[in-house]
Formats: sequence, C-alpha cells, structure tokens
Amino acid sequence: MKNFCYLALAMVLFACHSDKRSRFGNETDTETSTTTTAKKKPASKKVAASVGAAIIGERVSPGTVIRSGPKGDVIATLADYIPVHCAPAKDGWHAVSVDIDITAAEYTKPLFRKGRKLKVNGADAGVLEKDIRLPVATNGERMWANLSGYTEKKNIRGGTVIETALVNYLREHKEHREEDMQAFIRNFKLEEDKTLRPYTLYFNYESGIDDPSPLYRIVLVCQGKQLIGVIHSRPLQLPGATTRRLQRNFTIHYFNGIEKSLQEDFAGKFNKFIVSVD
Repeated sequence: MKNFCYLALAMVLFACHSDKRSRFGNETDTETSTTTTAKKKPASKKVAASVGAAIIGERVSPGTVIRSGPKGDVIATLADYIPVHCAPAKDGWHAVSVDIDITAAEYTKPLFRKGRKLKVNGADAGVLEKDIRLPVATNGERMWANLSGYTEKKNIRGGTVIETALVNYLREHKEHREEDMQAFIRNFKLEEDKTLRPYTLYFNYESGIDDPSPLYRIVLVCQGKQLIGVIHSRPLQLPGATTRRLQRNFTIHYFNGIEKSLQEDFAGKFNKFIVSVD
C-alpha cells in the first residue's frame, strides 16, 4: 500500500520534475514570518519522511512573467518550477509573491535594477525586467526581498495547486483511510492538530497575500483513522460528498456514509473554535 501511495502521488504531480524539486529542498524558508492568532493554537506536529520536496506554495511553468497588475507592466520573468505564493484566481489572474535572496548591501538599500538575476534559496530563479524597489526582511540568519505582482492562471502548474492535487489523489484513494493520506500530507507539508478531539486536523494556511493574518486553506478532517471530510476556503468539488457551510466563509465536504450526528458534532466544535480566532 505504501508503494501504491507513492505511485499515485507521482501520477498526481506528473508535472513536477524530481530534478527541479531537489534544487529547492525543504521550502519552509521561502515563507514570510507572518504570525497569526490561528497559529498560536496548540498544535501537535507529526514529523515524517518527505516524499520528494514538500510543495509549500504553488510552482510556476518556465518563462512565467510577473506583472504589476493584470495585463500590467512586466516586473520579472521566473524560471521553471520556482515556488510562489498564490492568492485565489480572479478573472484568470493570480496575485503572487516570491521571496528572493538578497545581500546585506541590498538589505540597506533595496533598489533593484533591471537585469538583476534572481535566486530563491540559492537556486537560479529568473531575472528582473525593470528597476524596482522591494520590501526587505530578515530573520537574523538570512535576508530576502518580497517580489509581488500578478501572473496568468495558466502559468501555475496544476499539479502543485493543492485543491487540484487533492481531488486527483482522492480518486485513487477511495477508501478515505487516514493512513492512505499520509503521502499527500507529507508532500504538501500539512500540519497536524488534535485540539478538536476526537478529531485530527491536517491543514495549511492561505497565502497571506490578501490577508496579513490568513486562516486555513485546506483542512483534512480525520476521526477514528478515517478521513471524514475536507474543509476549504477556495473552490473545491468532491463528487459524492455532502456540502455544509461553516463559520468564517468555510465549507466542509463530508464523505458519503458519515453519520449525521458526527457531522453535527464536528461542525459545532469547528464553528466554536474558528469564531474565537482573530
């Protein structure tokens, strides 16, 4: 079964070349250091071996162009498979951001010139196409600048969009067992939280582009070693599931066969929790 999980995941992410994944390794460092109230809730993280490099944020296709706005001026061109953070698509465009490596001199004078080569965690990532001033940050160990703009939806690799990958993955894992989801959980580096007992949540957060204090994007809800439902903030269609609206504009898809009493119990616990989060 373990080998079958890996094979299915490889089919889902067929566009993600292993040689390019290895260039970036674990991408946690490409995220900004934004802290949210939701992240302050106690969470028990389960450490597991990764399946390739974790997909933290979406990846772009070769020659992706970042613009100042939809159909705006070109800011930068990105190389293949560069990790970016994406807001939900609007009219075929994503607001995106990527943290690029900078020097100490650039940190003190963050004006970047046209033609500057871009790197992400030391890997070649593209080139600037115009002079631009960027916001900079440091965590005491490294320094980076945040390059943000817009790119067309077609430039984002579908296999690295978690909603798309989840739908495809569940087509291959129809029994919805928690153990069968572990390869997916590892590959998208979902966090584990057992605060809402007896339920276990595996989740990630929204990009933070539209909201500096992002809430959940995807939550896998497990109980009794079974995946009973999926909470989401972006559009998601799971055939055969029962849909219910939750507080704070979340929706949950319960899988067929989940008892109504269990659905009500979880919805009540989640709603009480999520409205308490600032």
